[in-house]
Amino acid sequence: MKNSDMIYMTAGEESGDLLGSEVVRHIRSSRPEIIIKGIGGEKMASAGLIPIFRTEKLGFMGFFELVKHALVIRKALKAVMKGILEDRPGTILMIDFSEFHIKLAKKIKKRLPETKIIKYVSPQIWASREKRISDIAEFYDCICCIMPFETEIYRDYAIDCRYVGHPLMDKFEIKTGYEEFYEKFGLSDSKTLISIFPGSREQEIKKHMPVIAEYTKKLTAENTDVEMVICKSGNLPESIFSDFKLPGAVRIIPSEYQWEVMSYSGIVLCKSGTSTLQTSITETPSIVFYKVNPLSFIIAKMIVKIKYISLPNIIAGKQINPELIQSDFTAENLLVETRKLLDHDDIYQMRKNELRLVKDMIGEKGAAEKVAQAVLDYSGN
Repeated sequence: MKNSDMIYMTAGEESGDLLGSEVVRHIRSSRPEIIIKGIGGEKMASAGLIPIFRTEKLGFMGFFELVKHALVIRKALKAVMKGILEDRPGTILMIDFSEFHIKLAKKIKKRLPETKIIKYVSPQIWASREKRISDIAEFYDCICCIMPFETEIYRDYAIDCRYVGHPLMDKFEIKTGYEEFYEKFGLSDSKTLISIFPGSREQEIKKHMPVIAEYTKKLTAENTDVEMVICKSGNLPESIFSDFKLPGAVRIIPSEYQWEVMSYSGIVLCKSGTSTLQTSITETPSIVFYKVNPLSFIIAKMIVKIKYISLPNIIAGKQINPELIQSDFTAENLLVETRKLLDHDDIYQMRKNELRLVKDMIGEKGAAEKVAQAVLDYSGN
């Protein structure tokens, strides 16, 4: 028999832990007596989830890295399945981390076919392996999409598809004013601020920072009218940048100020991922870069079918921000794109206008609340 007073939630990486924590809070505000268990990290646990496996153990990326961590994945699957079979929750919410979750969904539906499974964040079937849609429609009861074009993809399938909007809209908040921010970090408002978001994982820093360091040296040498900052993810120590010989004028700013950094910057350099969409919300012209393990890149090239990898470009259906990937990610190419924005006001303003249109397409605030309502709908409340 299903337990309607029990919900399971599973998240496979830091970003999922953050998304999940907000959903947990909304669920508990509506039903404080409900028990929520599953796979979560510090944020979900703080919000009220009882973790039976920690998200932090699943925070890796790329095909090669997934192969190396196959044992950890098996342990996570075993632990959560054991809990689900014992507790028999009526509803399970799976957040992002698509490959892991489709395996889990199949196992659950085989053993407990009456259990309702909701997926928060659609697998990117529009980017690769579109045939996965059959499994998604078969093993998930509801899918909460965060991209405006995704509901159309599921139109012909027997699945409850809900567009909840992008969770980043709920995160956009400026806490420190312009003058206070510039004074706090010793910045000059007479210079153009260029900010760099190199990534949130140690392996991303190792791949990206050698090129970034070379770029900062060359740009500071040729242009005295710019200032540069690096936005450091909260899960990384500041010492991680000490191995790279950055110019003394380059400041490291913690990610708690990420919205201020993006909003007050003239140009943002960011690795491909969620940060590219943040630049749409702040309407800041950007240069996107990414470099991964060569094997992961080769495999990705074989399966990814879309023309662009940064979210603003994907949503717009055209290139707004330039993308420098793998061998194209060089200091000289970064300089070329930077000069283009600094020296051509017409190009700069056109990019800002295009990003504003993307922002309008993303939707309104309230994604976590809408996902929580979907969970409660399927829980009978």
